[in-house]
Amino acid sequence: MIRELKKSDISGLNSPPPIDWKFDYEDFLNDFVGENYFRAFVIIQDTKIVGTGNVFFRDKIGWLANIIIDESLRGKGLGFKMTKFLVDYLNDKGCETQILIATELGEPVYKKIGFAKIADYQCFDTELGQDYEMSSSIRKLDCSDLEKLYHLDNLANGENRTHLIDKYYKTGFGYFNSDNDLLGFYLPNFGRGLVLSNDTKAGVELLKLKHSKKEIRTLLPIDNNAGIEFFKTSGLKKGYKCSRMILGKQNKWNPKYIYSYGSGYCG
Repeated sequence: MIRELKKSDISGLNSPPPIDWKFDYEDFLNDFVGENYFRAFVIIQDTKIVGTGNVFFRDKIGWLANIIIDESLRGKGLGFKMTKFLVDYLNDKGCETQILIATELGEPVYKKIGFAKIADYQCFDTELGQDYEMSSSIRKLDCSDLEKLYHLDNLANGENRTHLIDKYYKTGFGYFNSDNDLLGFYLPNFGRGLVLSNDTKAGVELLKLKHSKKEIRTLLPIDNNAGIEFFKTSGLKKGYKCSRMILGKQNKWNPKYIYSYGSGYCG
């Protein structure tokens, strides 16, 4: 049985995600449950939660996230069942474009439902803090920057994500040129830390700011050559690969502007 997640279900849900995700799922759920653009669901067997799945939706674009099945029950069709349920839910919400970030394990399941891979992503981790000097072009963001943030985020992702920018910009940083044009921004509290930029120097400088702390993870499209080269030359640990997949209408996005995450649910 699949039903909507209750607040009382959250405690204990840090166990199902794979260890290498290094993901505080309970914190994530507590941050989003109750928002009108988010829904979380669980699979119940014998009164026990054995699977989860989430959706984010705004206008005609939806994201699927955290489709996780108890390790002992994988390979029995539950991942397919949850994914199909989420796809149908987003269809009912009028989403003409549905997107997800797939692990190697999940990709074959999503292909069966009709998702197509459109980009590869690479993960990098900071194991120790890096001694980077923050650029003088970087400053804290404030409410006067919001329209610029909205515009750059839309150029990168092809979505209306103003509701998410509003939620996280107050702890963020922007890279500005001498004319006060926004060339890139970093939102550390949006998922694992969103970094977007339409300028390679700004993007790399913001990555330096992000990875000046230890145990920081970044996932970016391999089409972002400047970002990939920064990580290779910085000696950060190269992690897992995954892919961006889409069902339905293509949306206009620019992977070269995405320096860290840039997805609908984790930055």
